[in-house]
Amino acid sequence: MYQPRSANAFDAAVKALKDAGFEEGVHFIAKRPEGGERGYIRLRIPTGLWRLEELRRLGVDWADKALKRLEEIAKARGFSNLLEEYLRPAMEAETVDPRGLVVDDAERGLKAVVRGVRVDRECGRPRVVVEYEVGGDEKSFSFIWGVTTTGKVIAGVKLNDERALVLTALLADKAIRGKKGHMTLYAKHLFALAKYKGVGWGLLRWYAEVMRESAEL
Repeated sequence: MYQPRSANAFDAAVKALKDAGFEEGVHFIAKRPEGGERGYIRLRIPTGLWRLEELRRLGVDWADKALKRLEEIAKARGFSNLLEEYLRPAMEAETVDPRGLVVDDAERGLKAVVRGVRVDRECGRPRVVVEYEVGGDEKSFSFIWGVTTTGKVIAGVKLNDERALVLTALLADKAIRGKKGHMTLYAKHLFALAKYKGVGWGLLRWYAEVMRESAEL
């Protein structure tokens, strides 16, 4: 948190953040100094940290220095594990290429090869499309993410043996294996998908946006 006394310092800090792609309400919250009281600018957790990590990955020097300093403070004060937990989805974002991933289930006699995972925007919501091949046949399925009235991020997907096998591997969630019919996916599954190339930052940015909207309700 930054607590400026002057309106000029506040305006300069907010402008610097916005120029770097931070969105007020999404990545930070701010209150202007007034009546002799300090204002404040606070990074939202975890979305503000995700934006810092995204900038660090883009080679922005000040973002790298800011995160290194945060990591030093976290280690010194004994909450490095918490900081790492917050940062993990962004640190892992788009680091894995799912194409060519082979998954099999000897018990059911199934073997599938993932051909691609992508995100399409549909009415402002991310639809994840999974393409795979079984026995030489190319197939696909999709599911769209949304938010419940209570602020939970979910997606509904209809499973059969093949789809369950592919999702088990992509999400590293053994509880999905062998499931059929409708299944609800949650934020932990969205974060698991974020590690795939071409998918991750789109999902994390959408998550940041809807978390702001949920907080405003």
